[in-house]
Amino acid sequence: MGNPSSSGLQTRAMTYSPPRRGGVARSAGVVSSAGPVGRADHPVCAVASLGASTIQASPCRARASRPPLRAGECGAFLLLALLVLAACSKAMPEQATWAGTIELAQGNVHVPFHMVLDLRSPKPTGYFLVGDEKTPIPEITRQGESLTFGFSEYGAEMRGTWDGGQLNGTYARHRRQGDTLLKFSAAPDLGATSRSELRSSGAEFPSGKYQVYFEGEARNQSATVATFWMQEESLYGTFIAPDGDYGLLVGNVSGGKVQVNRFTGWQAIAMTLGKKDQMWSGNYYFQNDKPRGFVLFPQPNIDALPIPKQTTMKNPDAPFTFEGVSISGDTIRSSDDRFKGKSLIVDIMGTWCHNCLDSGPLLDELQKRYGNNGLQVVGISFEISDDVELAKKNLQLFKDRNGLTYTMLFCGSLDDENVNKRLRSQLNNFFAYPTTLFVGRDGKVRAINSGFKGPGTGEEYQAQIREFHELAEKLVK
Repeated sequence: MGNPSSSGLQTRAMTYSPPRRGGVARSAGVVSSAGPVGRADHPVCAVASLGASTIQASPCRARASRPPLRAGECGAFLLLALLVLAACSKAMPEQATWAGTIELAQGNVHVPFHMVLDLRSPKPTGYFLVGDEKTPIPEITRQGESLTFGFSEYGAEMRGTWDGGQLNGTYARHRRQGDTLLKFSAAPDLGATSRSELRSSGAEFPSGKYQVYFEGEARNQSATVATFWMQEESLYGTFIAPDGDYGLLVGNVSGGKVQVNRFTGWQAIAMTLGKKDQMWSGNYYFQNDKPRGFVLFPQPNIDALPIPKQTTMKNPDAPFTFEGVSISGDTIRSSDDRFKGKSLIVDIMGTWCHNCLDSGPLLDELQKRYGNNGLQVVGISFEISDDVELAKKNLQLFKDRNGLTYTMLFCGSLDDENVNKRLRSQLNNFFAYPTTLFVGRDGKVRAINSGFKGPGTGEEYQAQIREFHELAEKLVK
């Protein structure tokens, strides 16, 4: 979900076959407190335990039941015990699935997550898992026993240090107003933890569709829909707002309480719900922001609600104009010869926006399918920073993640002055990233789509794919 006033974020590897709802519940596990290290039944660790107790019981004393150790022997035994104890502390695995938690709301809410890391090459790779949905980690750096995950597009990073049993560290989100810091820990997942802790207990769960009313929102103002479903004893769902969906959420039901979560590096979300007076209500947690209360009203036949205010051209007879810097550093304008006589899909986006990441592969599919018929897709990006070199780097990361081939331009920062000048001067009611304009060969805008409903929305996602293909076909006729 993205909007001009909040740099909320994601990226996910996607295909265009109908997605399975939910999928294998490999994400949202919780780190086992015992962890995979220091087991008493491990032969080496058992020796270390015996050695340590022996040293404490009779450290070179004349009263020991055995002959006293000479000074040199005592020192050697201490050294041996330390070496054996060190052997019990495992090295950080080179290739593994990890289960972890990250703290929201000043540590009062714990969001479980799963990730897969491959640290064997000089350029490590990895991705986060939410259900069977994968979100690649753009940049991973290893220095000794420390790892840094870079999310340059979102202005965030994770730094953690391996302590022999788990990775402990901090997630930092950098903004002009200050940094958001969230503690996290993760350990290699042995496979038994994630499934059992995702399973729901009890038959009562909020499956179905709901209209969502946030605190302070009148009934006639609500434009958000929630959908939940059970699969493989886990609860899946998402919220769908006018500017896009919140992404796939995964969790469980236990003792009449519900928590569904999402962590992808771009997003750190938790929804906690409980039932009172036959009504489900709860809190929405994002990063360390103050939680937003909400109530769910059952609406079994409801689809995504109509957008309260449609984005339109201020002058329908005027062409939509744009200007930006390409990844190679060239200045490209809508008036350039390369666009004359072409149909255009102009995607107003940002590399920080998770709904933009969802829409990218679909736009690339349209470019490949209709490009020979005179269609050009152009992404015009508005970034957290006005740093041109950083923007070029982030656009390249964005393209590489999903193998995108269409043109992308940096059009400045998200500052109101820049956005008002470039966008709101031409558009009424601009409110969402992405906003996608379908432009005819004459330069006039034929249709505008605000927001994007990603794979977590199920049929809504499939309907949006069909709609975009239909609009593209009309443009090239």
